[in-house]
Amino acid sequence: MVGGKAFDSFLADQAVEKIVAAAIGDDRGDALEVLRGDETGWARVVEAARTGSLFAPRRAVVVRGAEALKGEGAEMEAYLDDPSPSVVLVLVAAKADKRRAIWKTILDRAAVVLAEPMKEAALRRHVTEEVRRRKLLVTQDGIAELVERVGPDLRRLMGELEKLEAFAEGGRNLTAEEVAAVLGRGRARPLYKLGDAVAMRQAGRALGFMEELLEEGEDALRILGTLHRSLRQVRGALGLQAARATREQMLAALRLNGPFAFKLNGLLDAAGGWSDEELAGALAALERADGRLKSGAEPRSTLAAALLEGCGPKKEGARSAGRTRR
Repeated sequence: MVGGKAFDSFLADQAVEKIVAAAIGDDRGDALEVLRGDETGWARVVEAARTGSLFAPRRAVVVRGAEALKGEGAEMEAYLDDPSPSVVLVLVAAKADKRRAIWKTILDRAAVVLAEPMKEAALRRHVTEEVRRRKLLVTQDGIAELVERVGPDLRRLMGELEKLEAFAEGGRNLTAEEVAAVLGRGRARPLYKLGDAVAMRQAGRALGFMEELLEEGEDALRILGTLHRSLRQVRGALGLQAARATREQMLAALRLNGPFAFKLNGLLDAAGGWSDEELAGALAALERADGRLKSGAEPRSTLAAALLEGCGPKKEGARSAGRTRR
């Protein structure tokens, strides 16, 4: 299995376990051999795959970090022409070098499993299912906070869920504030509350949330990303209202799946306070702030200026979207 544009080692480990379990079951012992690519070469991998065992009728050979295997791989090309029928060979590579002949051959002839980080919608579904599987009681805001803070790092996600399980022992229902506290950020306001305040053009509240987050050490570019994402969602809701989309169409288009469906009404309310021109201006202000931050500008004043410029009170005579819902 390989990474694409990026590599998620946790997803790779899950896939390896599934393949190995299907091949040799739970009794590993002599049936499983694990090699590291930076410590061996193609010849050794082929030798391991060819070597039988008196105690294991079926075997699995797993090579981690296979992109670092030494040699040109002629032995592996020969092995692929006549593989051992009782052996499953699993190569785990964060990034296979497709310029090399051996990797071109492997990717063409082997069963390839991609281990790329999940995109946002898939990640939300995964978090929701994992919370349900563990029988954790978490509010909708709490799940939103978990996704916001952990992001696509599934290995860290599993660790944070274990902490939440320990914290929630006894069946307590975890709120967003409690999730934020367990994840190590004290009582700081969660990022999504900042996004909600900006969407509703509550500049004063948004500035307050922003100050709290900066004081807690939150990254300025991450804050800016939250503002940008929130306004893009409002713009999406505005367009969907104008197109008279159904509620189901809106939920799908805005990727408000499962426990995040509750956010739709708030987005529709927020859209009623904006015009297309104002949203374009606010997003342009955030883009300018992004350039300044990446050029070394002071974060607090740069973010505050962009927020006030783009998300301040509604201008006189500005056109608003209708609030028709379906």
